[in-house]
Amino acid sequence: MFSSLLRCPRSADDERKNPVLCLFCGAILCSQNICCQETVNGEEVGACIFHALHCGAGVCIFLKIRECRVVLVEGKARGCAYPAPYLDEYGETDPGLKRGNPLHLSRERYRKLHLVWQQHCIIEEIARSQETNQMLFGFNWQSL
Repeated sequence: MFSSLLRCPRSADDERKNPVLCLFCGAILCSQNICCQETVNGEEVGACIFHALHCGAGVCIFLKIRECRVVLVEGKARGCAYPAPYLDEYGETDPGLKRGNPLHLSRERYRKLHLVWQQHCIIEEIARSQETNQMLFGFNWQSL
């Protein structure tokens, strides 16, 4: 099913503004929308974090469909961006899909992402990313 056809069952405007795909189980969720927030231990968390707590014991990989970005999350407060496995004909990504070039699945990038999952390296990748990129510490991962 195409993400453009999906509608949020909880939203008044009947629209899913930031759909994400769980790369563990294939579920499609709202991201960073108030409509799909859940409460965990008295704290409001976004649909992705809530899903990660149940699907991957707090660790998960999501594809932000309309932005062509991969996000790794761990717990309620840690996460990072990861290179998307989709490239254009020039071998470049199109974050945010701003250029509009057709994208194709890169087998090499997909293989690397698959190995991160298969070898249980998601938490390690998040830690490595946060060590090198202090800017993302300000992102509110809990609302994802």
